[in-house]
Amino acid sequence: MLQEAAYLDSISFWKKYYVELEAEPYLKIERPEYVNIEMLSWSWCYESMELLVALYSGGEPIKSLEFYAGHMFSQFQRHKRSYPDFSLKLWEPDAYQFVLWLLSLAVLLDMPERIEQIAGYISDDPDHGQDLLIRQLFTRVGINQAGPALIHARPYADLLQALNGEQAEQQQAMRSYLKKWYRGMRNCYWHDRHKARSDAGFFGYWAFEAGLVTLLWDIDDTPYRDLPYYPKDLVDHARQRPAHLN
Repeated sequence: MLQEAAYLDSISFWKKYYVELEAEPYLKIERPEYVNIEMLSWSWCYESMELLVALYSGGEPIKSLEFYAGHMFSQFQRHKRSYPDFSLKLWEPDAYQFVLWLLSLAVLLDMPERIEQIAGYISDDPDHGQDLLIRQLFTRVGINQAGPALIHARPYADLLQALNGEQAEQQQAMRSYLKKWYRGMRNCYWHDRHKARSDAGFFGYWAFEAGLVTLLWDIDDTPYRDLPYYPKDLVDHARQRPAHLN
């Protein structure tokens, strides 16, 4: 679904404005009161994430993604330092997906030092949502989180089910999750972006969390590795490490 010319234009834009242009000096420029500086700061976070995902979608070597992943995580940290009240509220579909993507990319790209930082972005206010799937994923990597129940049953119920049971049951749950994944993401801001104009910044669609669960629960992904949205090469890359978190 990526058109090469539009892809290259988007990559050039993201690199120019969110990598080569440093956030802190730019954000210190005096502006009218109606300009929301916090939202400008936040744009470095999600735009850096979109760049990383787009590079992966475009087939860049995984090793080359490490720089852009480090840049993305550094932007989230910079934003959190600047705005300590910043948090991701799990009841929001986009925020929930950001948490999953951040954790998945940190584990799959072997950046364990980022995991505690990611946990620190999650709101600790019960009114903002405490989630069972998020709790179990973070528990697997050594971080305690509250979470009595699943907040977003659609589409995450199948992914939660994949954490338990025998191998065949896990594989079936993962297949079901991947088949329902795109429809279940319709409340996320990027859904259907490939249908928008060519300069809309389409960056690809990936269920990185499916790769995370496959790795951490050591599931044989043969029955579903060729389904759309599954990042099989990231999983293969992570499994080549001498030891991975599990």
